[in-house]
Amino acid sequence: MKKFIIILLLISNAAYSKDYHRTEEIINSILAEESDESNKKIEQPKTKPEENAGKNNKDKPKNNQDTAKKNSAMSGKDEVLLKTGIQFYESGLFDHSLARFEDLIKNYPSSPFVNNARMWTGKIYLKKYKYDDAIKQFDDIKEQSGEYPASLYYKAEVYKYKSDTISAIDFYQKVSSSYPEHELADKSIINSGKLYLNSGKGYQALESAIKIIRYYKDRDTIDDAYYLIAKVYEKDQLLKDMEISRKFYKIFLKKADQNQKHFADSPLLETVKKDLQYIEKTYFKFEN
Repeated sequence: MKKFIIILLLISNAAYSKDYHRTEEIINSILAEESDESNKKIEQPKTKPEENAGKNNKDKPKNNQDTAKKNSAMSGKDEVLLKTGIQFYESGLFDHSLARFEDLIKNYPSSPFVNNARMWTGKIYLKKYKYDDAIKQFDDIKEQSGEYPASLYYKAEVYKYKSDTISAIDFYQKVSSSYPEHELADKSIINSGKLYLNSGKGYQALESAIKIIRYYKDRDTIDDAYYLIAKVYEKDQLLKDMEISRKFYKIFLKKADQNQKHFADSPLLETVKKDLQYIEKTYFKFEN
């Protein structure tokens, strides 16, 4: 039995080594691409103010894509309840907002906006730290609803705050794998990557960041991806490599200096400067 376990571990380690070797090649290719880009010295135009709107609130959830259509079609009491509830929510009056949404859910169960009300209700419970109540609201949204992908994302958020990392990652992955075009797909990937890093799973965190760079480079999580890679190589016990970490911090800052979208206005910019300064003073202080 002991011999079997040893063989199984050797096979597992070999598979891990092969997978990481592939990931390492991708990281090196990203560094090579960035080097080529820096040699071109192409300065991208500064982002327009409207493109920056909401950038400093990156964690603020976007409304579901069909919300605008629903708003244009709404009429009657359910319209008033939903619109008023949203207005109260955006003003921070969560108790008043909750009352409107609960009225809609209870008294208009056939309304086409009932799942929208459940989403807002769940988000209010999340803000109130009533995690089980929030999960119940998200669970009531069925797969046929346009709100369903967002409900999976917010269930992941709830489990993250409950410190249930396994469940959180599971729901994030359901969003990104089943709905890769959804507006929350990239956020799901980057959030699961952060959880992987905090759980000591640097390799999985790297894979998450690479997915963003390869498939979602035009979204506002791209700066998070470069920062996550730098953090993996700075913090992970198995993958720690301060030189690679420094390279990715510098790439981040170069992109910001070139006014590249999602870097020049990144909320992470000052943090990256401080982190780079720290590792240079700590690990590279004897360089000429």
